Amino acid sequence: MSRLPLARAPGQSAVIVALALPFLMAFTLLVVEVAERWLEVAMVEDALQQATRSAVQTLDYEALARGEEGLRAAAECRNVTTAAPGACRELLEIADRYLQVNLAGVRGLDEPLPAVAARVRWTVLPRGGTCTFPGTSRAVAATTPLLCAEVRPQMRGVVGWGAYAPLILAADTIDPARP
Repeated sequence: MSRLPLARAPGQSAVIVALALPFLMAFTLLVVEVAERWLEVAMVEDALQQATRSAVQTLDYEALARGEEGLRAAAECRNVTTAAPGACRELLEIADRYLQVNLAGVRGLDEPLPAVAARVRWTVLPRGGTCTFPGTSRAVAATTPLLCAEVRPQMRGVVGWGAYAPLILAADTIDPARP
């Protein structure tokens, strides 16, 4: 049996590397972009969740003195912004301040912090209830006072493959009073 000699030439593997390198670079950039977007969305989610958590824990101390749990909101407000006047204004101003402080270190926002905070849709339920989020099947229910929020911030990735606007949801309730 005769064997065919293998023809080898210097630099032969360089052609294969040159052909594979663009695909490898594109794959690497895709992984970096996806990971960065995931991290950016997680940072905004955390900022909104911590704002709702902190704001809902600012109690109505007069109600607390009467032995009741209560928010700093006299009535129910559904799907409102901080610009809306009403019974929930004081609580929403507190939540808005917390949100803007929390968003200060977030990467990837493609708009100023006040613009993001102004578009947050808040639902305040001083006696508990159910928050529903339009466009989703998600609902949060509680028997204690509840604060819910949703926003679609304009964001951009690190590689620059376009803007995106994820839906960010958050909800929190007052910790139950234990004797």
